[in-house]
Amino acid sequence: MRSPALAQVTDRFSSRITKGVFMSRPTVRLGRPYTRPALETQPLPFRMRIAKSPEDIQRVCRHRGEAYARHQPDLVQRLSLFEPEADDLRDDVVLVMAESHEDGSILGSLRLSTNINTPLRFEKEFELPQRFHQRALAEAGRMVTQNGPGGRMVVPALVKVAYEVCFRTGIDALLLIARQPIDRMYKAMQFEDIFGERVITSAQPGVPVTLFFMDTLRFEHRLREADCQIYPFLVETDHPDIDIDPDFVRERFNIPQSVRRERFADMPLA
Repeated sequence: MRSPALAQVTDRFSSRITKGVFMSRPTVRLGRPYTRPALETQPLPFRMRIAKSPEDIQRVCRHRGEAYARHQPDLVQRLSLFEPEADDLRDDVVLVMAESHEDGSILGSLRLSTNINTPLRFEKEFELPQRFHQRALAEAGRMVTQNGPGGRMVVPALVKVAYEVCFRTGIDALLLIARQPIDRMYKAMQFEDIFGERVITSAQPGVPVTLFFMDTLRFEHRLREADCQIYPFLVETDHPDIDIDPDFVRERFNIPQSVRRERFADMPLA
């Protein structure tokens, strides 16, 4: 039997299908959730993949703990971030890892969860504006990267993964928090401030942060209009090293079978 929350999301998605929202459109290349074709193929010095085994998850958590220890050692001790958290082990959560081709080390990671079955932490902690009510939302949590040149390309690659996952699973918006000065990076990447420049304090990490969101249907358009530096990387480049199976992600997120489509139909045109 479906839970009330899942039934509500399923019914809303079904309504969108009835209106033709998830039907194919020839202006978008099969398999690429962008309005423009790729101009080049670029190898990455790492492979982006989903952490599936207990060993993968433990490696991600160890790297994550090391990253947080550089900036917030008190948080590492309080939350035991070297070990998997309860959210890491949920069967409807995806951990994405960037694994070095050179030595197999972890260069960065990201935890993606949705409100399909359980409200997001941000929904429970803050009163989100009305526009986010009754919407399919995802949270990008515990995003960390290695310092130095090795981790420089990981952030845009993680953002690309998050965007493509949201697009292919029918998620309306992606939410994340960032403290200073990292918040400037997300502003430059055209993430929008949910509370309009109002700094908030989240229970985790317990410091002033900005709550950002990415509107899935408008993100590519915003990047192009702003002539954003990551636009060529995100849209105009194929990255074979980004190895994320959308069918696996949809299974993990418990997206209803009736809405398993490859593309939104109301993508903004180029």
